[in-house]
Amino acid sequence: MILVTGATGNVGGPVARQLHAQGHSVRALVRDPSRAAGLPAGIELAVGDLDDPAGVSEAVQGVEAVFLMQVGGGTEQTRTVIDAARNAAAPKIVLLSSVGARLLPLEENPMGAAVAAREQVLRESGLGVTCLRPNSFASNALWWRDSIRAGKVVYPTGDGRLGVIDPEDIARVAVVTLTQDGHVGKGYFLTGPEGLTSREQVEIIAEVTGRSIDFEDVTPHEFAQAAVQRGTPPAEAHLIERLHEFLRSGRAGFVTDDVENITGTAPRTFRDWCERHVDAFR
Repeated sequence: MILVTGATGNVGGPVARQLHAQGHSVRALVRDPSRAAGLPAGIELAVGDLDDPAGVSEAVQGVEAVFLMQVGGGTEQTRTVIDAARNAAAPKIVLLSSVGARLLPLEENPMGAAVAAREQVLRESGLGVTCLRPNSFASNALWWRDSIRAGKVVYPTGDGRLGVIDPEDIARVAVVTLTQDGHVGKGYFLTGPEGLTSREQVEIIAEVTGRSIDFEDVTPHEFAQAAVQRGTPPAEAHLIERLHEFLRSGRAGFVTDDVENITGTAPRTFRDWCERHVDAFR
C-alpha cells in the first residue's frame, strides 16, 4: 500500500492514478472526499490533513511508502508525517520538493529556504527519503487563464528562463521512486526539455489557442504593489516579490536529464501540455 498526500492536486492526482494503473494499492489522504471524485475507483480514501497527527497516523497504517506533498508552511507537517511513518514502520518517503531548495543563496529565495528546511528535517529522520525537486510546473500557466482570455498577460520574470515541466512527468518519476529500489538518499532535479521565459510560454499558448495575447513585462516590485492593491497582504506580496526577483535572474533556467534517466522516457514539452489542456484557456 502506498499513501499519496495531495491526491487531488496537479501532481498528487497523477501520482495516485499512475500507481493505480500499474496495479499498486493506493490510499489517498484527502481533506474533502468530494474533491476526490476524479480518482479511479479502487483507490482507498483516508479523510484528513497533515495538520492532524491522529489522522495522519491512521492513514499511514499498513503502508510501505508515502508520497509527501506538503501544503502548509514550516516543518510541522513534515514532522507529523515522520512520526507517523516511524511508528507505522513505513520505511520510505518521497518528498515533492523544489529546485529552489538547492539554489543558493537561500536568503534571496525564501520559499526555497522553506522547502530546504523540510528536506533537512527528513534527512535527519533516519527514514528512507527521496527528494524530487521539480522546476516550474506547466500547470502554473493556469494562473494566467483570466488574463489570457482578456488578451493580455502582465508578469515580472523578464528574461529569466524556467525549465518548465509537465506534472505528469513529475508523477512518472514519483511512481518509479516510490516503487523501485535504488533511490533512497537521492535528490533529483526535474525539468522539461527546454528553458522558457514567461513571454515565450505566453507566445506558445497564443499559438495553440489561436488567440492574440499581448505580454507586458513589469518589475517584481511593480507586480507586488499591484497585488497589494488587489488585497494581497503586504508580507505575502514581499515574499512574492523576492521570488520573482530570483526567477528574473535566470538562476532556475537550467534543464536536466533526470526524468529520462529515471523513467526511460524524455519529458514532454510545454507545448504538448498546452495542446492537451487547450480547453482550459477558452
